[in-house]
Amino acid sequence: MQFHFNSWLVYFYFYCICGWVFESTYVSICTHKLTNRGFMKGPWLPLYGSGAILVLIVTMPFASHPAAVYFVGMIAATILEYFTGVAMVKLFKVRYWDYSNQKIQFQGHICLSSSIAWGGLSLLMVYVVHPPVVKFISMWNENVLNIVTFLITICMVFDFTNAFREAMDLRALIMQAEELKKKMEEAVAEKREEFAQSVEESKERLSESIAETKERIAESVNETKEQLAERQQRKEEQTADRKERLAESIAEHKEKRQENAAARRERIERTIEELENACENLRQKMEKHSGQLLLHNPGASYFGMKEESKEIRRRLLERRKK
Repeated sequence: MQFHFNSWLVYFYFYCICGWVFESTYVSICTHKLTNRGFMKGPWLPLYGSGAILVLIVTMPFASHPAAVYFVGMIAATILEYFTGVAMVKLFKVRYWDYSNQKIQFQGHICLSSSIAWGGLSLLMVYVVHPPVVKFISMWNENVLNIVTFLITICMVFDFTNAFREAMDLRALIMQAEELKKKMEEAVAEKREEFAQSVEESKERLSESIAETKERIAESVNETKEQLAERQQRKEEQTADRKERLAESIAEHKEKRQENAAARRERIERTIEELENACENLRQKMEKHSGQLLLHNPGASYFGMKEESKEIRRRLLERRKK
């Protein structure tokens, strides 16, 4: 094994391409259609290249101890997978894989079954795969190898730059979608609060009316028949007058309250409609930046927006069928 930088770079590119072939073949078989896996559009997966180089480096001191190679490789690859997943979420607000449905997992970034597989792949890498790779690459003419490496570097840098720009554009759209979602939830909550307040006011008015009626009944019972007879006519006149004024006051208050409620309801409904239209426009923009992400990575989703991810994936699939 050679240890200078050019050799490691060649190995990195080789395993990036092999990883892409493996992943794309596996997913294509599972989904019954050709799938170009990965963050970028070219035939390479940097995670596999990085994982392979990391495993080879950390296991070199333990090459004569297969058990140590297994555990060291498993731990190193798992750490790389975890921090890559966290970095993707922090940087792009996107999950490119999600192990949340696994029994033993951590934050959806790593899981026990994946770690066990990394250990097995470490053994395969160190003892089976890499020795022939070293021999195969050493057979190439050095000048040809340098030219090929240079061309792959240019292509990968160009591909990564475009993928990074699209991912950052998508990140901005996801943040806008989160803000719109929050505003819509606030508008719906305000409408619910208005309804609850209206119900509470009706209960209070009914309680006051019942209390007033009970009070009048109690007063009437306490009055003597003579007093009742003498004051009956005057009370009827006063009661009629009070009823008329009360009815006018209630009608006026009710009319104002209905006008205010109607205006407030109209404002909230208009706000919700505007937010829904804005969300739909955002979905259409997100579709442009999500084809590679959602169609080529089955476990991928916008962080914290799984339902939105499913909806846009469904639209993209329907568009592909057409």
